[in-house]
Amino acid sequence: MKQDKEWKRLLPKLALIIPLILGTAGFLLEGTPLLDALFTAVTLYAMEYGDGQNHLLVEIARWTAPLATAGGVLMMVSVLRQKINNYMLYLRGNSTAVYGPAVAKAAVLQELGDTGIDGGERFVRAQRYILLDEEQENLRFYCRHYEKLKDSTVYLMTDNFPAQTTAGANLRLFCPEETAARLFWKKHCLYERSVEKNHRMDIVLIGFGRLGEELLTTGLQSNIFHPGQSIAYHIFGEEQGFRAIHSRLSKIHDPVKFYAEPWYEKLDLLEQADMVIVAEQNEQLSLLRKLQLATIAPELYVFAADAIGEEILVRQDRLHVFHWRREANRPEHIFEGPLGELAKQLNLMHVCREKGIPPTEETMQAEWNALDAFTRYSNISAADYHQVQRRILAVAQLPVDYDVLPTEWQELLAELEHIRWCRYHYLNNWKYGVPADGNNKDMRHRIHEDLRPYGELTETEKEKDRDLVRLMCTLEAR
Repeated sequence: MKQDKEWKRLLPKLALIIPLILGTAGFLLEGTPLLDALFTAVTLYAMEYGDGQNHLLVEIARWTAPLATAGGVLMMVSVLRQKINNYMLYLRGNSTAVYGPAVAKAAVLQELGDTGIDGGERFVRAQRYILLDEEQENLRFYCRHYEKLKDSTVYLMTDNFPAQTTAGANLRLFCPEETAARLFWKKHCLYERSVEKNHRMDIVLIGFGRLGEELLTTGLQSNIFHPGQSIAYHIFGEEQGFRAIHSRLSKIHDPVKFYAEPWYEKLDLLEQADMVIVAEQNEQLSLLRKLQLATIAPELYVFAADAIGEEILVRQDRLHVFHWRREANRPEHIFEGPLGELAKQLNLMHVCREKGIPPTEETMQAEWNALDAFTRYSNISAADYHQVQRRILAVAQLPVDYDVLPTEWQELLAELEHIRWCRYHYLNNWKYGVPADGNNKDMRHRIHEDLRPYGELTETEKEKDRDLVRLMCTLEAR
């Protein structure tokens, strides 16, 4: 990838200099002194060298030099025009410069419309930046232009860092796999099916890696429908130490099972599963052909990364194709959007309650910027779960109004929120304990005394979960 970029930078320069090299070489072979040969070769660009019996190299240079001159002028005009256009967009105050591979960049620029700027190979001024290249290349760009970027917001695509590790007021990390997993579970909420199955379900995931990990962890925080549920996740793919890294996974009551054997040795499981998700990206078309031949599973949910084989996939009745990379890289999902705003409001609610201060826009942003990454992302997880709560109420045909909700439903939603909160902490390796300093949590040792069943909480702690339900109802009513 980097070598291709270097060649693209060099090609216009080579096109300009080749006639000079050829002309100089030709004149030297005719016996012209070096300086005279160089000078005469330069005049070829202005068509100031007459006819005559010239060396073949000189003749080639005579015809190509004017073309190089014309091409150079056109290129300069095009570059100047683009710079002026980019600067005008910047002055309008809502510009976004995009850097990265041509295909991915073009898709994002199309979504941005007249606010998007193609960064190309040079640094351009903008209010926001989206970096779509490989992680190391993105980090190099950010470090190289750090001073110039201080007053702008940078959205940097990453492969290895979760978004909650974001550091710096102007830097936002985004992971397409993480975003895709969140969008998938929003699109395919399983609440109705869970009710039909008495909250006993089996979900099969074929292919793991980063995409599979995000689907699992997001699913464990989104698919929470009943305190006594048992939604089992069956994983076929490279585990790569997932269970060892997530050492508190066993505290989550929904079982997660990894299989050493391949999926085709567990066909009975695939046949009776409530959802089969194909997250494997390597040789996906071949895998789908085998799955459709080997099983009679009525539906397969396929994570397709690109348009290769798209026509074949969408014509298969059993396949539900989710173009995860295209969806995840849409600007509306890269930028914070409604989810980020809701997370900020959740944090503001906690701050105002604890500090006894009035809620203001300035306070909301200041308190959000002051958060550590773990707490910031905890609020995002809570905001994400609001949609599930609204779906639960809609299916139950209950109003999204906390004051008129039956008490048992108020408590049910608060308990489900507490379960989600616990799962977020368990997935980040927290455990139950009473800190020695008298506080309810110890960030350094990842200990929290509220990591216990909802029924064992004090009324004060239960009220925090109820507050989140109240806020969900309030925001829905707006």
